[in-house]
Amino acid sequence: MRRMYAVGAVALLATGAALAQNIISAHSGVVQYVEGRVLLNNKPVVEKFGQFPEIKEGQVFATEDGRAEILLTPGVFLRVPENSSVRMIDRSLTNTRVEVLSGAALVECAEILKDDAVSLVYKGWTVALEKKGLYRLDTDPARLRVFEGEAGVAGDGHATLVKRSRELYFGPLLADQRFNSKETDELYSWSARRAESLSMASISAAKSLRDDGSSWGVSGWDWNPWFGMFTFVPYRGIYNSPFGYSFWSPLQVGYFYQPGYYYGGGGYNTRTAPTTSAVNWSPHYDSNLGYNTASRATFAQPSVGMQSSGSSSMSGMSGRGGMSSAGTGGGASSGRGASNGGGRGR
Repeated sequence: MRRMYAVGAVALLATGAALAQNIISAHSGVVQYVEGRVLLNNKPVVEKFGQFPEIKEGQVFATEDGRAEILLTPGVFLRVPENSSVRMIDRSLTNTRVEVLSGAALVECAEILKDDAVSLVYKGWTVALEKKGLYRLDTDPARLRVFEGEAGVAGDGHATLVKRSRELYFGPLLADQRFNSKETDELYSWSARRAESLSMASISAAKSLRDDGSSWGVSGWDWNPWFGMFTFVPYRGIYNSPFGYSFWSPLQVGYFYQPGYYYGGGGYNTRTAPTTSAVNWSPHYDSNLGYNTASRATFAQPSVGMQSSGSSSMSGMSGRGGMSSAGTGGGASSGRGASNGGGRGR
């Protein structure tokens, strides 16, 4: 189907019974992660490994003393802090619209794919997320902050464009102003911790895809059972989150395992990645790392530069998004139990 992509969770063995979940999804609203007490249509959400509730159109998702991460279109994370609530207006990928009712909402866009659209709504105002980046909408005071990226704001017969490091208070006059993006709070810090976990899951997911030669012709979600989460895997290049962590494509994750490259709080080092001639891409034991490196599959290796940590950029990414299922392996050496769960076709 034209707008269909597959979401899958690995089959689990629990108390002798096989538990599996396969979600065929053409919409946003999968609740990926929760902490504390959260409610979906006034019913408590209980997190279970490999099971992901979905917010349907018209439903309200609310947090009390908890918080949550929700998957929108492929590459777009919605994070909701304590004492906040959102309503799903439209969960179609071509026009995802989430109304922020109370509290706050933070959206990290790793990529907005062609034909996809994501908007936040507050009362009579619509905030269209135009580019990859980091956006925050608060209701008290009612304002939009753009840490990275660009957002179009429209309402009450007015429209404006809010760019990086600018904030806009909703009111009769749509005048934005600069804010100090280094002044953050617990929502930002928690989102950074989530980005770190997702980045680590992305590394092992990308390497497993690379090692077993699985087809990954799209940017999208990939299920990593070691981490118990979906993570974002770019089609090509490296996505550097505004929080300072990177998400690697299967094509380039081999650079991560080369001696002299390291992972740490705040992202990766900024050395230039080696060119094709400088890298042994055949399987070999690396005594510095203590395990085999490079791929068992054959890929064309371009000469690219390592992007600096903390920048919000994506190199050479294109294609349609999707979700992959089955067993993504760990970072050092592992395999997958099945192939890519399917891309979204045209």
